[in-house]
Amino acid sequence: MKEVEMKKVNKTILFASTLFISSIFAGANHSYAQEDYKLDDSLTQAQNKESSDSDSTKENNQEPVNYDYEGLEKALNEIESDKASDGKGEIESTKAINKEEQNLPTQEEISIKEISGDKGPKDAKNTNYQDIVYYDKSKLDEIYKEAKTKPQKVNLPSSSRGASEEERQASKTNWYEENSKVYHKDDKGSLSKGLSEIEGKKYYFDKDGVLQTNKKIITNNSYYEANDRGILSQKPNSWVNVNKKVYRTDNKGNILKGISKIGKDLYNFSNEGVLQANIKEIKDDMIYMTDKLGKISNPKNFWANIGGKTYRTGKDGKILTGANNIEGKTYVFDKDGVMAKNKGIMSQGRFYNTDSRGVANNPKNAWINFNGKKYHTNPNGYVQEGVWKIDGKLYYFTSNGLQGNTEVVQQGVVYKVDANGIAKPVDNNIDGEKNLDKVIEWMLTARKAGLRYDMHWKNRVSDKAADCSSAVYRSLIYGGFLKQGSYIGNTETLFKMGRERKIMYEVKESEIRYGDIFVAGTPGESSGAGGHTGFILNRANDTIIHMSYGQDGVAITPRKGYMGDSSGLPVRYYRLIGAGSNNLYESEK
Repeated sequence: MKEVEMKKVNKTILFASTLFISSIFAGANHSYAQEDYKLDDSLTQAQNKESSDSDSTKENNQEPVNYDYEGLEKALNEIESDKASDGKGEIESTKAINKEEQNLPTQEEISIKEISGDKGPKDAKNTNYQDIVYYDKSKLDEIYKEAKTKPQKVNLPSSSRGASEEERQASKTNWYEENSKVYHKDDKGSLSKGLSEIEGKKYYFDKDGVLQTNKKIITNNSYYEANDRGILSQKPNSWVNVNKKVYRTDNKGNILKGISKIGKDLYNFSNEGVLQANIKEIKDDMIYMTDKLGKISNPKNFWANIGGKTYRTGKDGKILTGANNIEGKTYVFDKDGVMAKNKGIMSQGRFYNTDSRGVANNPKNAWINFNGKKYHTNPNGYVQEGVWKIDGKLYYFTSNGLQGNTEVVQQGVVYKVDANGIAKPVDNNIDGEKNLDKVIEWMLTARKAGLRYDMHWKNRVSDKAADCSSAVYRSLIYGGFLKQGSYIGNTETLFKMGRERKIMYEVKESEIRYGDIFVAGTPGESSGAGGHTGFILNRANDTIIHMSYGQDGVAITPRKGYMGDSSGLPVRYYRLIGAGSNNLYESEK
């Protein structure tokens, strides 16, 4: 009898509990249905800071930058297809806004997020929920992750673990209603707040613990909808409208951001995931045009005005830089792609003047003033640098224009430059012609006369002998590069002469030619057997002419292995300044 009575009591408790919970949700279906409802930020995680894309250049044709909601609704209604029997509508590709857009080329592959889906924003209007939106910019995803790790599933307090089955059944979930609002307590008796998982379902409670129903919730990365019982769900591959701003979710329910591909079309979303409209934007050296439906194109060979600046794309869709010929006219764009107008501009070594429409001309053989500095262009329109003869005078220029009051060496010649930029060569004061053939002629005459190798200070300058360095010095005097009676030096003084760059200057091994001088040894250590010198004779045959200790006289030998390099001595090469030559003796053997 007692068992029968207990079963009746259990059924009565269960039936009463069912009626109580149903009445709670029936009374709470439309709680907090006011549009300006905001949740206290103190409940949420740290808010996201507003950010902007500093690497992009934008122009929004509407102020402020926002989605054309009314225009979108109208356009979407026009293209909305009949919904299928399963309730999921298919949308046709949106038509081009105008003829110009129809001609825009299709954007080729770029780094984007690929998602499958419909061909355009389908029904992004408010759903059958009330037009009330809860927008929470806190890190709801992180809260959910934590809640999922430690689900707030209600259990009996430890003091009640020995309770009867009837008590456990009655206390399985601590839902209750107060003033037509639904609350929930966790296993410690505290109100559930924020995002909570209860018995495998997700719910959201405000700062006071009130269950939120019929709400749309946007987080940093995700979109949720709370139904009339407060159960949250995500909507993958969906267009959603929140506070008249349109968003799109991917196949995981996350909000798309940046340039994203949906079906076959590209769409432009802000850093917060809001669909952008009527925008011209430069990213990664490309111009992207966003129409009123948020659809993107990357036009080729296209003029664009963005922020009052003029740009032009090439056949690859990238913005042009430098000087470009467009339909028979020259236009110049700076490094950022901005077209120059009403000013002078340097580009790729040339100077251009531009008019009010950006058409450029490149003056040739002309003096020009640019940024307060004076330049001169050559016959091809390039700005000249170095020493140049203009109208019978030599002038010295650098990349900063005409220079004055300085000294410069060009191709081994030393020039003194006056205050007006006029350059004059500093001669070595040798009278007469400087001739390489005369230099080599002395060496050949010494070979024919049988001069022997001798390093004795007196013999090395005699008619019967010479050493390597005295032979070079005596040849230079004979060829007009040194004055008669000049000091007969050695390899050390040859190194010094090369450093001074008045008689000769150093050249690379790859540049050597007939009449150049080689000097082997280390400066400061080349005296005596520590050095050797002579002349390059034939570059093609790679031969030299020199006073050789091994052959006890002037010899023509291969270059490699006979300059002192076979002993490990380093070799430097020098070219005589102002030398004339007919290469008369180049083929001597």
